[in-house]
Amino acid sequence: MLIAAVLALSTLAPPVPRWTEDAVLQHVTRARAATLDACRERGISLPPDFVAWVDRDPARRTAVYGWRPDPLPVLLQLRSLEIDLGTDTVRRDYPQLALAFAIHGSYAAPRKDGASPWNDGDAERVAPLPDVSPRPRLVLEIPADPRVRVDTKDASRPLDRDDHVINFLEGHAPIEVEETVRELPPLEYDEKGVAKKRGKAVKTKRTVSRPLVGADVIASAELQREFNAYMSANGHPEVSIDCGDGAVRWNSTEAIGDKALRGRIKAAHELFHAAYRAKGRMPAERDRAPSHAESMAWFVRNDRTELTPAQRRSMKWPRFPLNAPWPVLMMLVADDQPLREREAIWSAFRDTGELRTYGEYIGGIAQQFDMQSARRVSPFPFSYGSIQMMWKDGGVCGTMGNIGARTLRIAGVPASTAGQPGHCAIVFMDCDRASGKFACKGGQYATGGDEVTTVHAWWAYDDEAGRRPMVFHQSVAWAVNRDADGFVRALAMHRMFAGLPPEARPGACVAFAEAAMEENPYSLPAVIAAIDAAADAEQLDGVRDAIDDRLAPLTGPDGSALLAKTLGDRIDARRAKLGTPGTPRARKR
Repeated sequence: MLIAAVLALSTLAPPVPRWTEDAVLQHVTRARAATLDACRERGISLPPDFVAWVDRDPARRTAVYGWRPDPLPVLLQLRSLEIDLGTDTVRRDYPQLALAFAIHGSYAAPRKDGASPWNDGDAERVAPLPDVSPRPRLVLEIPADPRVRVDTKDASRPLDRDDHVINFLEGHAPIEVEETVRELPPLEYDEKGVAKKRGKAVKTKRTVSRPLVGADVIASAELQREFNAYMSANGHPEVSIDCGDGAVRWNSTEAIGDKALRGRIKAAHELFHAAYRAKGRMPAERDRAPSHAESMAWFVRNDRTELTPAQRRSMKWPRFPLNAPWPVLMMLVADDQPLREREAIWSAFRDTGELRTYGEYIGGIAQQFDMQSARRVSPFPFSYGSIQMMWKDGGVCGTMGNIGARTLRIAGVPASTAGQPGHCAIVFMDCDRASGKFACKGGQYATGGDEVTTVHAWWAYDDEAGRRPMVFHQSVAWAVNRDADGFVRALAMHRMFAGLPPEARPGACVAFAEAAMEENPYSLPAVIAAIDAAADAEQLDGVRDAIDDRLAPLTGPDGSALLAKTLGDRIDARRAKLGTPGTPRARKR
């Protein structure tokens, strides 16, 4: 009877795992076996030397098999990168970058029923598993300008509305406009005839003559009357625009309050925009995003580019090491900007050191996309959404944050936009060249500091992903500085904890938090999971003790009081949710 009772109890309360290094190793080993079994079941063949390479480094093995809900896409994505880029690039030269791309590429939106979203012959699973079939090595190609200029006066075919729109603009006499330019002061020479050092460039205004563009018509009532008459005379009396006189012009900054006027200006913008795209004066659509392999190949090519000492000084190159531990590279590998857009900015950076992380701030009109776009609609080689278009059209904080973060990523720096109350800022990973230490820093702050900043890049270290406060991403840099391998082991512990039956997690949460923070005191995903699993005040106090014992001594040069406060607030919120009676235990430090 006693034996039966013990067996019944063991069935109701599964044994809590021991949070030891050996237990983590066993967990990774089981996950590895299950992943390779899944490959065999699907008829997927992986080279033995590739599997052996993954196994050779314990931290890499744990990163591939140990902490994602489904390791199969990680493993296959890593192999897919190797097929495209070669074994030397992936295994020898850039293994951490490859891991980051493989892990980022393993994310897919979960299904509502909780099943894996990866396509395995099930039509409802829309995310195909990474392709590991044999194929030629990837050849990196930067797409050319996609515009195909249409002859809008082609006598061999009937001209349509858009032909006539373009013909009016391009057949019109040039107009004179005032523009602001930056000019260097004239050269001055000393008594020996040697040129003196020039001063800085200054802004000057000048009048120039240029072809008519759609924005000019939108800005001028007289040009609108000319345009309407021209379109009517050419068989399109239905085309008639009325945008007022100077309501929206090249340098407008005020928002348009008249709703009816906004509607007419919007229609005019759409008319000119459609004509420019249809006739090859603007791209028909934005260039496609690169694949993970193309994106990695592009970063690797830049990193391997031979630069002169002068170029390296001008560029402050390298801006960030691509052999950094993969957790601090995750913002970089998330970049999905089309290669043609990147290449234009990279080329200027390489050749001149130019790295423009800001644009023209244009005021309230930036909150009205159609008005902002209408004020400068004109032929252009890039589409809306590109940095180049943001430079042309300007914007407010959201545009500036996007210009800054995207430009930094083009320069090889992990970066993201970030939200503050009523403001958009940027954050980026920094590496101190002398110490090799990493830090997540903020830029373009306006309405507060780190404590009110939420990073827009995915928080990739738990199953929910999504946006998280700045301190979460700072904790990744601190964790890597402390012990990158220990951080990865703690992520595997988190997976082990998530694999426990829900009823077993409360009893295990304190020991789990202690063990994870022993591996790395900045193991934020594990600590938060322990807090969220606690079921009573005693368990919460135990987790708080673990935080105090392991994290509080570090909240100086190698830590953050904000992190301790964030976790303390999380504990208090959990206590309030549980309705635990009494007051919370005072924090020790």
